[in-house]
Parts: sequence; C-alpha cells; structure tokens
Amino acid sequence: MLIAFAVGFWGIWSANRDMKSLSESLVIIIIAIATKALMEWSGMPEFDSQLLTIWGLLYVYLVVIFELVNRFSGSMASNLIISVGGAIGYFGLSRYLFSEAGMAMVKGWLA
Repeated sequence: MLIAFAVGFWGIWSANRDMKSLSESLVIIIIAIATKALMEWSGMPEFDSQLLTIWGLLYVYLVVIFELVNRFSGSMASNLIISVGGAIGYFGLSRYLFSEAGMAMVKGWLA
C-alpha cells in the first residue's frame, strides 16, 4: 500500500514535466523491492525466474502509467484520475501477483 501511495503521489507530482518513465519506474521498483523486504522482515529476496517475472510485470505496469501521465496530463483532473487509477491498479496487481493464485499463474507461464 505504501508503494501504491508513492506511485500515485509521483504521478500527481510529475504533472507538466518531462518524465523519464523508464528510469523513474526502475527507481520506484528498486524502492519497492527494498521496502517489501524490510516490511516483511525476510531479508534480501532470492530472485528466481518467478520473482523476476513478477517484478518485471510491475515495472512494465509502472512504465505504462507514467507514460499515460506524461502524455495525457493536460489538466489537473486528468492527472489525478490517471495517477489515482494507476495507484489503485498497482495495489491490486501487486496484491494479486504476490498471492498464491498469482504466483501459480506466473509459475505456469514459466513452466
């Protein structure tokens, strides 16, 4: 939920500026990995192909959201709608991908 808030805040704050969506998404994903490891007290994550795929999907999602903010934030209302929708979508997507059903789906893709 904390990272979803950061995604929404970053999208709102980035209105009317030239976003570098690839690098900004990468920074947020790195912060998300560190935050998830700290909040779960699980130490450094052991990256296998399944976990890398999950973080890769979240990265691509952030790139798409930040590109939408960059291209369509002509007014404050449109920027708020895109940013809040992106934050809610990030929360739902990450919650699903890290659930047992989501991990099983990703494992099925990789098998």
